[in-house]
Amino acid sequence: MVKKTRNSVPSKKGTAPSVPLKGKVPNSSGKKLDDDEKEELVAEGELPKKSVRKSEDRQLIWVVAIIVVVFVATLATYSWFEGEKSFEFGGVDWVFEDYGTFSYYHGRFANLLGGDFIYNIYLANDPRKNDVPTFGTFDKFKYGVVISINPELNSCRGDASRVMRDLGAFMADGLGAGPMNLGSTDEEVANSTGVLFANCDVIENRTVIVVEPGDNFVAQDSDNPNCYIISIGDCDDASPVEKFMLKVIKDFGGD
Repeated sequence: MVKKTRNSVPSKKGTAPSVPLKGKVPNSSGKKLDDDEKEELVAEGELPKKSVRKSEDRQLIWVVAIIVVVFVATLATYSWFEGEKSFEFGGVDWVFEDYGTFSYYHGRFANLLGGDFIYNIYLANDPRKNDVPTFGTFDKFKYGVVISINPELNSCRGDASRVMRDLGAFMADGLGAGPMNLGSTDEEVANSTGVLFANCDVIENRTVIVVEPGDNFVAQDSDNPNCYIISIGDCDDASPVEKFMLKVIKDFGGD
Protein backbone atom coordinates (compact mmCIF):
# COMPACT_ATOMS: atom_id res chain seq x y z
CA MET A 1 0.00 0.00 0.00
CA VAL A 2 1.38 3.24 -1.10
CA LYS A 3 1.30 5.96 1.56
CA LYS A 4 0.13 9.26 0.25
CA THR A 5 2.27 12.24 1.04
CA ARG A 6 1.53 15.96 0.88
CA ASN A 7 3.87 17.77 -1.41
CA SER A 8 4.77 21.26 -0.17
CA VAL A 9 5.38 23.99 -2.68
CA PRO A 10 8.68 25.72 -1.94
CA SER A 11 8.60 29.49 -1.71
CA LYS A 12 10.50 31.55 -4.15
CA LYS A 13 14.12 32.08 -3.26
CA GLY A 14 14.74 35.34 -1.39
CA THR A 15 11.15 35.89 -0.25
CA ALA A 16 9.95 35.33 3.30
CA PRO A 17 6.62 33.81 4.06
CA SER A 18 4.00 36.39 4.70
CA VAL A 19 3.06 36.94 8.37
CA PRO A 20 -0.21 38.59 9.19
CA LEU A 21 0.26 41.95 11.03
CA LYS A 22 -1.76 42.76 14.02
CA GLY A 23 -3.07 46.25 14.67
CA LYS A 24 -2.35 49.36 12.66
CA VAL A 25 0.83 51.19 11.75
CA PRO A 26 1.18 54.85 10.81
CA ASN A 27 0.66 55.55 7.15
CA SER A 28 3.97 56.12 5.34
CA SER A 29 2.39 59.16 3.73
CA GLY A 30 2.79 60.98 7.04
CA LYS A 31 -0.96 61.23 7.69
CA LYS A 32 -1.63 62.26 11.27
CA LEU A 33 -3.01 59.47 13.44
CA ASP A 34 -6.28 60.01 15.23
CA ASP A 35 -6.61 59.35 18.98
CA ASP A 36 -8.02 55.84 18.53
CA GLU A 37 -5.17 54.85 16.24
CA LYS A 38 -2.63 56.26 18.70
CA GLU A 39 -4.17 54.27 21.57
CA GLU A 40 -3.96 51.06 19.53
CA LEU A 41 -0.29 51.69 18.73
CA VAL A 42 0.44 52.45 22.37
CA ALA A 43 -1.20 49.21 23.42
CA GLU A 44 0.84 47.26 20.86
CA GLY A 45 4.11 48.96 21.87
CA GLU A 46 4.49 50.98 18.71
CA LEU A 47 4.21 54.36 20.54
CA PRO A 48 5.27 55.31 24.12
CA LYS A 49 2.49 56.07 26.56
CA LYS A 50 1.39 59.69 26.89
CA SER A 51 2.67 59.88 30.48
CA VAL A 52 6.09 58.67 29.34
CA ARG A 53 6.21 61.31 26.63
CA LYS A 54 5.30 64.04 29.11
CA SER A 55 8.03 62.87 31.50
CA GLU A 56 10.60 62.90 28.70
CA ASP A 57 9.48 66.42 27.68
CA ARG A 58 9.91 67.66 31.25
CA GLN A 59 13.39 66.17 31.44
CA LEU A 60 14.33 67.87 28.19
CA ILE A 61 13.04 71.22 29.49
CA TRP A 62 15.11 70.84 32.68
CA VAL A 63 18.25 69.99 30.70
CA VAL A 64 17.80 73.06 28.49
CA ALA A 65 17.09 75.25 31.54
CA ILE A 66 20.24 74.03 33.32
CA ILE A 67 22.35 74.70 30.21
CA VAL A 68 20.95 78.24 29.98
CA VAL A 69 21.60 78.92 33.69
CA VAL A 70 25.19 77.64 33.48
CA PHE A 71 25.83 79.74 30.36
CA VAL A 72 24.43 82.91 31.96
CA ALA A 73 26.40 82.32 35.18
CA THR A 74 29.61 81.75 33.24
CA LEU A 75 29.05 84.90 31.19
CA ALA A 76 28.30 86.95 34.33
CA THR A 77 31.42 85.63 36.08
CA TYR A 78 33.58 86.42 33.07
CA SER A 79 32.14 89.94 32.83
CA TRP A 80 32.75 90.50 36.55
CA PHE A 81 36.40 89.42 36.31
CA GLU A 82 36.92 91.58 33.24
CA GLY A 83 35.34 94.49 35.11
CA GLU A 84 37.76 93.95 37.97
CA LYS A 85 40.71 94.03 35.56
CA SER A 86 39.64 97.07 33.55
CA PHE A 87 37.75 100.01 35.03
CA GLU A 88 37.48 103.79 35.24
CA PHE A 89 38.10 105.60 38.50
CA GLY A 90 38.88 109.20 39.38
CA GLY A 91 38.90 110.25 35.73
CA VAL A 92 41.57 107.66 34.87
CA ASP A 93 41.31 104.40 32.91
CA TRP A 94 42.87 101.57 34.92
CA VAL A 95 43.96 98.04 34.07
CA PHE A 96 44.99 95.40 36.59
CA GLU A 97 48.12 93.68 35.29
CA ASP A 98 49.26 90.43 36.87
CA TYR A 99 52.66 88.99 36.03
CA GLY A 100 52.73 86.19 38.60
CA THR A 101 55.58 87.38 40.81
CA PHE A 102 54.22 90.92 40.89
CA SER A 103 51.08 92.84 39.93
CA TYR A 104 49.95 96.44 39.86
CA TYR A 105 47.19 98.81 38.79
CA HIS A 106 48.20 100.68 35.66
CA GLY A 107 46.57 104.03 34.93
CA ARG A 108 47.01 106.49 32.05
CA PHE A 109 46.14 110.17 31.96
CA ALA A 110 47.21 113.40 30.24
CA ASN A 111 49.67 115.68 32.03
CA LEU A 112 47.57 117.51 34.64
CA LEU A 113 49.00 120.96 33.95
CA GLY A 114 48.31 120.75 30.24
CA GLY A 115 51.30 118.90 28.84
CA ASP A 116 51.12 117.15 25.48
CA PHE A 117 51.98 113.63 26.65
CA ILE A 118 50.31 110.73 28.44
CA TYR A 119 51.59 109.76 31.89
CA ASN A 120 51.58 106.15 33.10
CA ILE A 121 51.04 105.58 36.82
CA TYR A 122 51.52 102.25 38.61
CA LEU A 123 49.95 101.52 42.00
CA ALA A 124 50.35 98.53 44.30
CA ASN A 125 46.85 98.97 45.76
CA ASP A 126 43.42 99.05 44.15
CA PRO A 127 42.61 102.79 43.84
CA ARG A 128 38.90 102.08 44.42
CA LYS A 129 39.64 100.56 47.83
CA ASN A 130 42.21 103.05 49.13
CA ASP A 131 40.46 104.47 52.21
CA VAL A 132 43.29 106.63 53.59
CA PRO A 133 41.59 109.85 54.85
CA THR A 134 42.35 113.13 53.10
CA PHE A 135 42.00 116.72 54.30
CA GLY A 136 42.01 119.82 52.12
CA THR A 137 42.14 120.45 48.37
CA PHE A 138 45.24 119.30 46.53
CA ASP A 139 45.46 121.80 43.69
CA LYS A 140 47.92 124.47 44.91
CA PHE A 141 51.32 123.75 43.42
CA LYS A 142 54.24 125.98 42.51
CA TYR A 143 56.97 125.12 40.02
CA GLY A 144 59.78 123.18 41.70
CA VAL A 145 58.66 120.83 44.46
CA VAL A 146 60.55 119.87 47.62
CA ILE A 147 59.89 116.38 48.99
CA SER A 148 61.02 116.61 52.62
CA ILE A 149 61.37 113.33 54.53
CA ASN A 150 61.40 112.93 58.29
CA PRO A 151 64.66 111.19 59.36
CA GLU A 152 62.68 108.50 61.18
CA LEU A 153 61.57 107.19 57.79
CA ASN A 154 65.11 106.94 56.40
CA SER A 155 65.34 103.37 57.65
CA CYS A 156 62.23 102.29 55.72
CA ARG A 157 62.95 99.62 53.13
CA GLY A 158 59.41 98.52 52.28
CA ASP A 159 56.79 99.68 49.78
CA ALA A 160 56.63 103.12 51.41
CA SER A 161 60.26 103.71 50.47
CA ARG A 162 59.82 102.37 46.94
CA VAL A 163 56.80 104.52 46.19
CA MET A 164 58.68 107.69 47.12
CA ARG A 165 60.49 107.45 43.77
CA ASP A 166 57.11 107.14 42.07
CA LEU A 167 55.94 110.26 43.92
CA GLY A 168 58.84 112.30 42.52
CA ALA A 169 58.13 111.14 38.95
CA PHE A 170 54.42 111.81 39.39
CA MET A 171 54.99 115.38 40.56
CA ALA A 172 57.58 116.15 37.86
CA ASP A 173 55.93 114.50 34.84
CA GLY A 174 52.37 113.50 35.75
CA LEU A 175 51.55 116.86 37.31
CA GLY A 176 54.17 118.86 35.46
CA ALA A 177 55.50 120.77 38.47
CA GLY A 178 59.10 120.80 37.30
CA PRO A 179 62.27 119.43 38.92
CA MET A 180 62.09 117.70 42.29
CA ASN A 181 64.29 118.64 45.22
CA LEU A 182 65.00 116.37 48.19
CA GLY A 183 64.73 117.79 51.67
CA SER A 184 64.69 116.83 55.35
CA THR A 185 62.43 117.97 58.16
CA ASP A 186 65.46 117.93 60.50
CA GLU A 187 67.81 120.89 60.09
CA GLU A 188 70.91 119.06 61.32
CA VAL A 189 70.31 116.15 58.99
CA ALA A 190 69.71 118.56 56.12
CA ASN A 191 72.99 120.37 56.77
CA SER A 192 74.98 117.18 57.14
CA THR A 193 73.57 115.55 54.01
CA GLY A 194 73.44 118.62 51.78
CA VAL A 195 69.67 118.59 51.21
CA LEU A 196 67.16 121.37 51.83
CA PHE A 197 65.75 121.94 55.29
CA ALA A 198 62.04 122.11 54.60
CA ASN A 199 58.72 121.89 56.37
CA CYS A 200 55.42 123.74 56.20
CA ASP A 201 56.72 126.59 58.39
CA VAL A 202 60.11 127.15 56.79
CA ILE A 203 59.27 127.33 53.06
CA GLU A 204 56.16 129.14 51.82
CA ASN A 205 57.03 130.24 48.28
CA ARG A 206 57.49 126.69 46.92
CA THR A 207 55.48 123.52 47.09
CA VAL A 208 56.62 121.28 49.95
CA ILE A 209 55.51 117.69 50.51
CA VAL A 210 56.37 116.54 54.02
CA VAL A 211 56.57 112.77 54.55
CA GLU A 212 56.49 111.77 58.21
CA PRO A 213 55.62 108.80 60.45
CA GLY A 214 52.22 108.65 62.15
CA ASP A 215 48.66 107.54 61.49
CA ASN A 216 47.78 107.06 57.84
CA PHE A 217 46.42 110.27 56.31
CA VAL A 218 47.23 112.96 53.73
CA ALA A 219 46.47 116.63 54.29
CA GLN A 220 46.93 120.14 53.02
CA ASP A 221 48.46 122.30 55.74
CA SER A 222 45.87 124.68 57.16
CA ASP A 223 48.30 127.61 57.41
CA ASN A 224 50.36 127.04 54.26
CA PRO A 225 48.21 125.85 51.30
CA ASN A 226 51.38 125.13 49.28
CA CYS A 227 52.45 122.49 51.80
CA TYR A 228 51.11 118.94 52.00
CA ILE A 229 51.64 116.24 54.62
CA ILE A 230 51.79 112.51 53.94
CA SER A 231 51.64 110.57 57.20
CA ILE A 232 52.74 106.92 57.00
CA GLY A 233 52.01 104.35 59.69
CA ASP A 234 53.92 101.38 58.24
CA CYS A 235 57.03 101.14 56.06
CA ASP A 236 55.38 98.31 54.12
CA ASP A 237 52.28 100.37 53.34
CA ALA A 238 52.34 102.45 50.15
CA SER A 239 48.68 103.48 50.38
CA PRO A 240 49.20 106.99 51.92
CA VAL A 241 51.57 108.07 49.13
CA GLU A 242 49.31 106.49 46.50
CA LYS A 243 46.31 108.25 48.03
CA PHE A 244 48.12 111.59 47.75
CA MET A 245 48.61 111.04 44.00
CA LEU A 246 44.99 109.94 43.54
CA LYS A 247 43.78 113.01 45.43
CA VAL A 248 45.86 115.31 43.21
CA ILE A 249 44.40 113.70 40.07
CA LYS A 250 40.87 114.02 41.44
CA ASP A 251 41.25 117.68 42.46
CA PHE A 252 42.66 118.55 39.04
CA GLY A 253 39.47 117.54 37.32
CA GLY A 254 38.97 113.81 37.88
CA ASP A 255 35.67 112.38 39.04
